[in-house]
Amino acid sequence: MLNICKIILPENIVNNISTLLKTISAATLFLFLIQSSTYAQIPESNKSIIKETSFKTDDGWTLYATLYLPPGANANPIPGVVILSEPDWVPRSISDEISLGITDKGMAALAVDVRGTDASHGEKEFQLFTQDERDAMQLDIRAAVKFLTSQKEVDGNRIAVFGASIMVDYVVREAAVNTEQIKAVLLSTGWLSDEGRNALKMRKDLPVLAFMSEDDNKQKQQLASEPYFLSNDKGSELLFVMDRGASIFNRPGNPIGKTTDWLLKNLAGIGYQSEVSFRTEDRKLLRGTLYMPDRIDTVSKPVGGVVFIHGANHDATTWWHLAREVTKTGLASLIFDQRGYMKSAPNNERPYAFDIDTIQKDIKAAINYLASQSGVDPQRIALVTATSRGGPTVASAYQDERIITIVGLSFYGGNETTNRYITEMDIPLFLTASINDVRADGRSLAEATRQTYHLSNNKETELLMYDDAGRGSSMMKTKPELVGMIVRWVNEKLEK
Repeated sequence: MLNICKIILPENIVNNISTLLKTISAATLFLFLIQSSTYAQIPESNKSIIKETSFKTDDGWTLYATLYLPPGANANPIPGVVILSEPDWVPRSISDEISLGITDKGMAALAVDVRGTDASHGEKEFQLFTQDERDAMQLDIRAAVKFLTSQKEVDGNRIAVFGASIMVDYVVREAAVNTEQIKAVLLSTGWLSDEGRNALKMRKDLPVLAFMSEDDNKQKQQLASEPYFLSNDKGSELLFVMDRGASIFNRPGNPIGKTTDWLLKNLAGIGYQSEVSFRTEDRKLLRGTLYMPDRIDTVSKPVGGVVFIHGANHDATTWWHLAREVTKTGLASLIFDQRGYMKSAPNNERPYAFDIDTIQKDIKAAINYLASQSGVDPQRIALVTATSRGGPTVASAYQDERIITIVGLSFYGGNETTNRYITEMDIPLFLTASINDVRADGRSLAEATRQTYHLSNNKETELLMYDDAGRGSSMMKTKPELVGMIVRWVNEKLEK
């Protein structure tokens, strides 16, 4: 039996309790407003397309997300950014402002609640996850990238991933295995494990935007900045911000503008990438990668293009970084494997022996392919080559009015015919070599490069000699300033 009793209090006590409750209610409302102010209020004037969605991971976890797309149609697929929530802490809704900032720049964004968080909470508290269950959050990143790249508007080869705190390590790990799609990472106030450090070292081509909080102690700041210092990519940057995690985007200092500008340069700027193939005059199938700037009106104003020709001991990937840097400046770039190399080696056939006529066919086919592309000015083509491919490159350019300039690293012509071509061609050459570069047969590539310089009759031809820069395309690693020099050279010569 339930006994109910009535307590009668003096009036002054009742009034005090009433006042206290009102104070508590006001304080609660004030805290709620503060909390709410940290989340974006999407303005009615914003025209971005926003869709609530969900997808499954490989191990069956359902993740909930918000997809943000810029308004209007795009001629080419656009870059995309995956923005991960912080497990058991900050939901994806805090990412509205940075997501809208990304769409304002013509890119897509996917904000995701990772497992154990908000809408993707599941049946188990994140704090109760075992280490193996936490490590499985890498599958969340994989599923998010897969979902984002499945959207018809998105370029599957230009994806960036943002992660904070514990997610920083998993972002880097996933980037190490998904090199084809993840082209940049943004890492906020987190830390790396030994596995994460090794993963980052593996991706020498991966630009990192690291965020370090002024609110953290020096130890945490060192951990947050470590990815920047481990990165080998010249596009990596370190930002000093207020707050932590994704909350940094809701604080002063224009973190959204700085972040989207970085993405424009290091993600959108690398251009629309497509795997291509073309045939030589003797019907050999060659494969390569075409980079086209997609933020320029190439229809009304076609851009110049650069063909990269790898040396005998390399393949198309040796030019990967330089080609991206060239495309960032608004030029088209084509890297390709010559017959017998990598993607152009059916049935694992071995590379052909040095045969100037055969290699020349490959180079001419690449020139013809790039010149035939919509948006490329066929009368403004540059060639970048190295070592033994210097001779075939000159032979391919001889009497071809489309070729405006040649860049040669550890360059040598090869025979009397190509030396004559160099003398007769009136195009500027940019040549560089190491003074101490001598082949096994005793021939000096430095002297061969100097000879080419003296054979050229163009007044704009330049020669740059280093003491110890190495050989060919490897020179860009020992002398990274060469990348900028080459980019400026081809831009100046192809300018119209």
